[in-house]
Amino acid sequence: MRYVKRSLIALLVCAVLVTALPVGGTGYAEQSGVSTANEGQTVRVGMYVKTSVLDTRRFSARNSSQSGFELGYSDGSGFHQIFKTSAKEIIILPCVNAEIDYGSVSGDGAAGGGNFIACSKTVSRHSSYSAAASAAKKYEGGFVAAVNGGFEARTSSPAGTPESGSIAVLDVEKQSILFVFADPSRTFALRASGDGAVTLPMKHRSGSVNNYEYPGYFEYSVEDGLLRMINCLGLELYTKCVMANEIGGGFTKETRRAFSILARTFALGHKHSEQGFDVCPNSACCQVYAGFFRMSEENNAIVDSTSGLICVYNGKPITVLYTGANGGASCSSVAAWGGNEVPYLTTVFLENDDIEESSKWEKVFTRTEFYDYLSSRASFASLADDEITMKILDTDPYGSDYITVLSVSDGDGNTVTIENSEKVRSAVGFSSANFKIKYVTDTEVLTSDGTVSERRIEGIMTAEGYKEFDGFGDSYELIEGGSIAPDKVIISGVGSGHGVGFSATGSEKLSLEGYNYKYILNFFFNGTEIVSA
Repeated sequence: MRYVKRSLIALLVCAVLVTALPVGGTGYAEQSGVSTANEGQTVRVGMYVKTSVLDTRRFSARNSSQSGFELGYSDGSGFHQIFKTSAKEIIILPCVNAEIDYGSVSGDGAAGGGNFIACSKTVSRHSSYSAAASAAKKYEGGFVAAVNGGFEARTSSPAGTPESGSIAVLDVEKQSILFVFADPSRTFALRASGDGAVTLPMKHRSGSVNNYEYPGYFEYSVEDGLLRMINCLGLELYTKCVMANEIGGGFTKETRRAFSILARTFALGHKHSEQGFDVCPNSACCQVYAGFFRMSEENNAIVDSTSGLICVYNGKPITVLYTGANGGASCSSVAAWGGNEVPYLTTVFLENDDIEESSKWEKVFTRTEFYDYLSSRASFASLADDEITMKILDTDPYGSDYITVLSVSDGDGNTVTIENSEKVRSAVGFSSANFKIKYVTDTEVLTSDGTVSERRIEGIMTAEGYKEFDGFGDSYELIEGGSIAPDKVIISGVGSGHGVGFSATGSEKLSLEGYNYKYILNFFFNGTEIVSA
């Protein structure tokens, strides 16, 4: 095997078939065990995948496991082991002409790639992995390739063409090829040996990279020359992983019991089924899944106490939507996204909701600041001057205060109208679309006792009666001369997120009043039932 430089090794991953070689049989003779990941239904989490909103695929991936690895394949029913390796760190990448720097890994765990031409040739064919491995040991840099019909012992060769869709596994410590999977009838898969975990560097939504430990087994395939990876694990274990990061341990047990049922139900909604997996680990799209990170025995016990339970409407898993706080009234799905009514996603109210007080927020802008802020956002780039008038034209038809029609105009007559509360929230960039607008000014006023005091006013008494400021373009003449106009706008809101469905802080209120998780779920999702999956 030829070294390009000390830390670089040529990747020998394409094959030349030699027709004169004997064939030792067909089919895989060694499959030392089948796994369905864990108890319960299997959840497929798309880790390195392409969806309509993100593409996390990569050229190569570095996996580590302190217990070593079991390498094999998945046929849709579970993990099938071909062999074990004591290697604790491996690099996986498509079979291409490339070079790998074993000492250099990018922030997301991918090894560097290049264009160094190197291939391999087949020296013998076998019906079992062990026979192919014995044959490969006779050659310098020899390795085994799994192919449709059996196994091949291979060595390096400067000739040949990379096998489309095939996958190479490299041993980082030995800086050599460990295995090649070139069977188009099956999907390459691996897992940590024993009860170990596979550690993957994963990019957090903040942009930082964390090394998370993941259970279950992993399917790897090649798509458009990039790696696609799906983590397969049991439904109960997946729920425990989500609980650790979506809700943590700061809530009452009844709130967490309710949430565990929702997390489990969400997975069974198969949001990404058309793309070959169930959920992704991205909270903006699905639920936060970071493997064993932050997992606790207390949360695990709570998940066990609701084992197998899901929330259904007319016998089907509900569309699970939840938010941290909705401000005391949930937003209906119709207000948030339009479309047809979903019977269990209408508005519900919590009276005297003290806990939701903590979800109040406020933003104060001067005239110039408001214009600068809005005009910097794509939806309002057409605004031409700072005589801004922002008006709420309509709210949730089910009674919450979430804004469904928002109008923003400037002094030149440019008007932007946004419909549906989630589009409103996205357009303005505030915590939620549940907010009020006040144009104010601080001025000296004559009080009823005859003294002069500085007050914040929202309007003025005119000859036509009391007039509130509707925007920065409003200016009213004063009886004593001069005029008055607003110089600030105050946006005061409640809640965070879309506000539809389950509210964690609202659930806490019900829990502290003595209601259990069954009542809580039926409160937020009226007309639903809790059943075994």
